[in-house]
Amino acid sequence: MFRPLAAAIAACSIAYLSSLAESAAPEPAYTPIVAGVKARCIGPANMGGRVTDLAVVETNPDTFYVAAAGGGVWKTTDGGSNFTPLFDDQPTLSIGAVAVCQGTPDVIYVGTGEANPRNSVSRGNGVYKSIDGGKSWKHCGLADTHHIGRVVVHPTNPEIAYVAALGHLWGPNKERGVYKTTDGGKTWSNVKFIDENTGFVDLQADPSVPDTLYAAAWPVRRDAFAGGSPRMQTGSTGGLFKTTDAGKTWVKMGGGLPEKVGYGRCGLSVCRKDPKVVFAVVHTSETAGQFTNAGQPATKAGKDGKAVPGRVETGGIFRSADGGETWQKVNDLVPRPFYYGQIRTDPTDEKFLYVLGVAFHASRDGGKTFSSAPLSIHPDHHALWVNPKDAGHLILGNDGGLYVSKDRGRTWEPKRGLVISQFYGVAADTRTPYRVYGGLQDNGSWGGPSATPYPDGITPADWRRLLPGDGFQAAADPTDPNTVYLESQYGNLTRVNLAGPKGPAFKNIRPQARKGETLNRFNWNAPILLSPHDAKTLYYGSQFLYKSASRGDRWERISPDLTDPAAAAPAAAFAHTILSLAESPVERGVLWVGTDDGKVWVSKDDGKEWADVGGKIPGVPKSRAAAKIECSHFSAGAAVVAIDRHRDDDFKPYLFITRDYGETWKPIAGNLPDGAVVGVVRQSQRNKSLLFAGTDVGLFVSFDAGASWHHYAAGGFPRGVRVDDLVIHPRDRDLIIATHGRGVWVVDVAPLEQLSPAVLASRAHLFDVKPVTLLTPQKRAGAPPPGWRAANPPARPVVSFLIGPEGADAVKITYRLPEGEVSDEFPRPGPGLHSRELSSDFPPGEYAVTLEAAGVKATKKLVVGRAGGKERKADE
Repeated sequence: MFRPLAAAIAACSIAYLSSLAESAAPEPAYTPIVAGVKARCIGPANMGGRVTDLAVVETNPDTFYVAAAGGGVWKTTDGGSNFTPLFDDQPTLSIGAVAVCQGTPDVIYVGTGEANPRNSVSRGNGVYKSIDGGKSWKHCGLADTHHIGRVVVHPTNPEIAYVAALGHLWGPNKERGVYKTTDGGKTWSNVKFIDENTGFVDLQADPSVPDTLYAAAWPVRRDAFAGGSPRMQTGSTGGLFKTTDAGKTWVKMGGGLPEKVGYGRCGLSVCRKDPKVVFAVVHTSETAGQFTNAGQPATKAGKDGKAVPGRVETGGIFRSADGGETWQKVNDLVPRPFYYGQIRTDPTDEKFLYVLGVAFHASRDGGKTFSSAPLSIHPDHHALWVNPKDAGHLILGNDGGLYVSKDRGRTWEPKRGLVISQFYGVAADTRTPYRVYGGLQDNGSWGGPSATPYPDGITPADWRRLLPGDGFQAAADPTDPNTVYLESQYGNLTRVNLAGPKGPAFKNIRPQARKGETLNRFNWNAPILLSPHDAKTLYYGSQFLYKSASRGDRWERISPDLTDPAAAAPAAAFAHTILSLAESPVERGVLWVGTDDGKVWVSKDDGKEWADVGGKIPGVPKSRAAAKIECSHFSAGAAVVAIDRHRDDDFKPYLFITRDYGETWKPIAGNLPDGAVVGVVRQSQRNKSLLFAGTDVGLFVSFDAGASWHHYAAGGFPRGVRVDDLVIHPRDRDLIIATHGRGVWVVDVAPLEQLSPAVLASRAHLFDVKPVTLLTPQKRAGAPPPGWRAANPPARPVVSFLIGPEGADAVKITYRLPEGEVSDEFPRPGPGLHSRELSSDFPPGEYAVTLEAAGVKATKKLVVGRAGGKERKADE
């Protein structure tokens, strides 16, 4: 009930709230409030994001399913012109595999948890199944597999399916191996288990004899550092296996495959025309460049015109003509082994072979030689389907999204209906309407509008890529909307002047060590901080904290090495770094620094002296990362720190608050669920009790300073999407959400900031009406590229109101326009928060808006302005 809750809150101080037990349950009365908050996605779809798998209905190849690394599962029925997200209501959007039963194509299996073990990968929670073409889903278990590389469904019996489970990436676990179900996912048998450190990453069935399967085992382990490659990529327990009796028995294949070497990630392909022909891309402990981003070039022909592959032990492309009994190496190609490992055979002609890597490698001679696809498509390829009835028809998934070819890969058409972009950081400027900036995994740094004057809303034409590489954090100068700071991996910091004489002008402002100083080492995702007290002051972290009072033109070190020398990584390139920065908006020069080895530092004098206060955080092992720090907007000594231990195979949420500069800490993770690893936390600038937390499994909101948390899965926002960054726009009171898989979302949180015990106790309440800025409608100069569209925010005023637990028979909203009084009525609104767009167009001016509901009458002012224009009074 609202009233008892309000009384309880009124009796509590903030200090008491922050000391409540971690097990505090969320107050049910807040559920209808959270459910009433609408969300709006603004893109971008220009570069989709990483596609991990494809499942195509062979009888109708215009219908297919796309698995996204962090963006769920999408469906198209028109060949990719339009897509529908199918997985937004599920608890995770990290997808490793998707498969359809070709005999019963409404049956789809999904394996969650991407199996590409890069440093930013998110875990899943098992297998899901749909029997109605993706309209509804049922969880089928295997929750502790974490990462699934492949799902194979029997071609005619949808009750039979196999799963290649890679398992935990940061630790040992037993729920890995090859699993089989014969009852549609009700129960599973582990039909091939090697050990708790070795899982399976690929699985292929003989298309003519589905009881015959080939599988690739892989021992892989990431460490607690942010380096690009796993610490362990090969091992003696890996290799290629075969079963001919539906998984009852397995044989490790040899007969020409590498021996006396460790096996890494391998991929398999069975030729449909002649299933005795099997290809494999094999990674071994002797493969060159395995711990780097480099791949190996395709084997070149010798002087006699014949291919000359290297030693068998170094891995490469292997071919078997007898169902895996014997093998012959045909090429040295092993593109960046741990990240790809995908090979496909043309279903109609085994001479046409495709190997996926940074480049799209195609062979016309059975793998002896390869050529690369043109650079018109995005690099980094992970999924490929070849039409068994039309070999020229290819569907390709990569780090940039989805592409379709009708001529065997000579030309490609991008499909831009997927919003699966993976953001690390987000920032917003102060123009009207404001623009959003952020960095995307493998897709550079982008900028786009929160609204446009165009009737078709926000399209790919409205987003612009400003920086190449992997994009990460962003910052926008609040005093100059033409100055933006963007970065790519490992500390490459750029200041962008958006109003350059010939377009955007770029200046590299990465801090450099002076002669004789220790060289800098930057995190893969280094933190940027613009001082809230001076827009010209910028902070940046390597293992040292740097400060610039000149927008990055000149830098000075203002700290010693703030990382823990006792926790140094084995490789100097991946030694520990600064991961998070914050400055108190209440008192200038109160600085906080968090490192990826768990240190938390505070300085009260702008870096002259530093205190290590991380060791005072209770109940968290020393191996950890200080992912994000949020300073209080109400007290100079208060801050919240999010601790991340997922790289230690610990997925619990850790969130702590201090009110005395780190001398003491209280846990405020409360009822956040296991798996909700907190990556970012933000406090409202207008309500000290209102917190937002972005986690691996969605967005959470707290109305009581962290004593309890509510999962935000309303208004169209995906329930289980990973949230990497949050910004509350200081003027528009929008919460800007950077998801790692579903682009950027905008939520109006102004009503939440106005919640108080008195508001909660009322039968009805009218919140302040947000000012409206009218944009002059414009016509685009040309047609935007095809693809996804985002709706603009409502052009008319939106009124938000709260209805108490008793409900109301009706809500009446009255306002006076120049032509007379107008009333909008809404029948029988239930308890909770409601937002309604008014029915009239408002000329610029000031208006009184009155709400009548449940015996309550309240009036608020509404200001309507025009971008670049002058407001007028309503009676002018």
